[in-house]
Amino acid sequence: MIGCESMTSPTRLPQFCVTLTPRGITQNSARIHLFFYFRIGEMSPETLAMASLSSRTGTRRRFALLASTTLAFLILCSTCSCLQFSYPTFDAANEADFSFSPGSGIANGALQITPTTGEISHRSGRVCYARETLKLWNSERTALTSFRTEFVLNILPRNGTGEGMAFILTNNPELPTNSSGRWLGIVNSQTDGSPANRIVAVEFDTRKSGGDDLDHNHVGLDVNSVRSVSTYPLTNLSIALSSGSDVSVSIEYDGAVLSIVAVQAYTFMYSWAGDLSRYLTDDITVGFAASTGKFTELNQIKSWNFTTLGDDAGGRRGRREARKKLILLLAYLIPLAIAGSFLAFCVWRRLTRPGRLAYRNLEKMIDARGPVRFGFRELKNATANFSSDRKLGRGGFGTVYLGYLERTGMEVAVKRVMASGGSSRGEQEFVAEVNSISKLSHRNLVRLIGWCHERGELLLVYEYFPMGSLDKLLYADDARGSGSPAPGLTWERRYGIICGVAAALEYLHHGSSRRILHRDVKTSNVMLDGGYGARLGDFGLARVVQSEGATHHSTRAVAGTRGYMAPESFFTGRAGLGTDAYAFGVFVLEVVSGRRPSSPVPQHHSYLDDNDDLGGGGLDDAVPSGARGGRQQDAYIVDWAWRLYGEGRAWRTADAALGGASDPEGVERAVRLALACCHPDPRERPSMRAAVQVLAGGVEAPEPPLVKPAFVWPPDGGRQQEMEMARVGLHYLWKMRSDMPRALFPASTAASRVGGTRCPAGRTSLVDGSLVVTLRGHCGTEPVGTLVA
Repeated sequence: MIGCESMTSPTRLPQFCVTLTPRGITQNSARIHLFFYFRIGEMSPETLAMASLSSRTGTRRRFALLASTTLAFLILCSTCSCLQFSYPTFDAANEADFSFSPGSGIANGALQITPTTGEISHRSGRVCYARETLKLWNSERTALTSFRTEFVLNILPRNGTGEGMAFILTNNPELPTNSSGRWLGIVNSQTDGSPANRIVAVEFDTRKSGGDDLDHNHVGLDVNSVRSVSTYPLTNLSIALSSGSDVSVSIEYDGAVLSIVAVQAYTFMYSWAGDLSRYLTDDITVGFAASTGKFTELNQIKSWNFTTLGDDAGGRRGRREARKKLILLLAYLIPLAIAGSFLAFCVWRRLTRPGRLAYRNLEKMIDARGPVRFGFRELKNATANFSSDRKLGRGGFGTVYLGYLERTGMEVAVKRVMASGGSSRGEQEFVAEVNSISKLSHRNLVRLIGWCHERGELLLVYEYFPMGSLDKLLYADDARGSGSPAPGLTWERRYGIICGVAAALEYLHHGSSRRILHRDVKTSNVMLDGGYGARLGDFGLARVVQSEGATHHSTRAVAGTRGYMAPESFFTGRAGLGTDAYAFGVFVLEVVSGRRPSSPVPQHHSYLDDNDDLGGGGLDDAVPSGARGGRQQDAYIVDWAWRLYGEGRAWRTADAALGGASDPEGVERAVRLALACCHPDPRERPSMRAAVQVLAGGVEAPEPPLVKPAFVWPPDGGRQQEMEMARVGLHYLWKMRSDMPRALFPASTAASRVGGTRCPAGRTSLVDGSLVVTLRGHCGTEPVGTLVA
């Protein structure tokens, strides 16, 4: 396996490897490996981002293990079909060996996938080997055929660069019509994504086409579509596909697994899991496809070798020899298995000693196809021993440090999760984050690169954003009462950030294969890239809704951050799509106004009149009691914005530091959407899919009530005997009499209703950062007292 000696898959199975090497550069200086992992069983294909950074020491040991595993695999497999050819160069005598689409051919000693003369823009082409097909299965259909192919590609730009080319495995060698431009000769706009395409392609893309494309210089794995299921950029590896230089490519498939790996001096793996037999039938044509658009290039293959790794010379004698080899192999492996079992027992005894972490099977809880597992020593060195100078920030469950991985030349953010004292809370966050975000792929989500669980440490490795989190930029100058704007946060950028976070939540709720609840949407969890694009991160509180059609996740503790939490969370302990929508509404108001959810009204909001009553009531409407005697400057942001909206002044919520640079219509649209998301009744809140449509202007913004409705739980006005009021880490069980109302009205009314009779029910207030709920039973009930949550 060229350039892959030190690589082993996480499942210890043989691997499919693609290696890209620029001509004139040694294999150890710059390589791209494509590994294809296939799980044989009932596992569904899911995206796997894996980074493996291994030293050269121990290479022989790992190679021996890989060789023995591969030998066992080859012995157990029956013989497969044999397809073999080699073309060091191409000339007219080879034309009969290939099928060419119109405009394709052989010229200048190379296969020309797209036309080289005449009209070469907006063209597509295919060149496939025509003498024989590749059999996907062996004759007994007990194993997939193994193969290796090597070729040299050369992409020579003529008028800019675009669009790219691909190595294809397909059951239909015919070129689709209208497949030029972004379609790469693989599919067209009508067939994109159709299972009937029967095609798997490794694309070499030279132009970014659409928002779902990575960049103008990357490798991608395509299945029945040009929307890659897995991609990797090549720019950081000093490989430019459209430079006109030769790039050597080696692809190897062992019939079991499919994944993608990129290598530059050392290993950086980016993998995808799926079953090839789900997409292709038995007779496979191998070849190349390419296209041009407005910008043109010559897409050439200068040499091509292909060979299957099976052997058709079986028979009884061969099977007898195979059985002998298998017996010898088992005689070698059985003692190793016994020794391994003893070693595993010793490790198990060590892990189960008293005082170990609460989750002793933490590695088993993390999906085997998750991101790469780093070594603690490597991350310790990357962060300068977790130096305080490298500290980027601190959250509820850990501290984030800036790290530098020398072997890949990457800056990363390393989160050191707190899990001391045997507490499982940090570990719950750790496992939740690895198992949720590692399978997600969206331009508005922070990408998780890897993890580490060693020496009692829990570490997460993310891509790094130098601009940091949104809250640091939004509140860069806490003295903005003078009117100085947040640096770079124009209204257009703020609106784009809101749209980005909405798109991320819409993907989590409706776009991914599993419905995910984030449960902690806030400005400090939104990172900004160089173009002020929003990336939602920190999935420590995220939970997957397991059952089909389910919308809630139940828990005994309220999860989230005060100020962003929906009021019903305190009563139900349930997180749902509506709780994420509520937090998003608060987030929108925060970005629009430039003020924190619970903070003094900024003095530069000078439009406030002396008689403005910013108070409220209910669980989320509390104001400090000290503010009740005069003009109230402290208010919950939702109440403040709702009051302005009710007075027809929603546009005045815009950060005054923006001056006249804001868009009044856009501000009102955002505020109306935010208030709809913050409706006290969760049934009235819009979905994130609807929110995305509103922000895009395709749907009219909702019209919330002019006066904020009172929070009533349950919304249908029913009763319950027992209610749980929860706070993170604390639980208060409130025993109620059967005739006690379940409604909490704003403090301004300080009343509830029992069967249509109005009676005092108490009040809520915010004292020293604690929510105080005072309930009085004056309607035939005994006094309840005061609860502090």
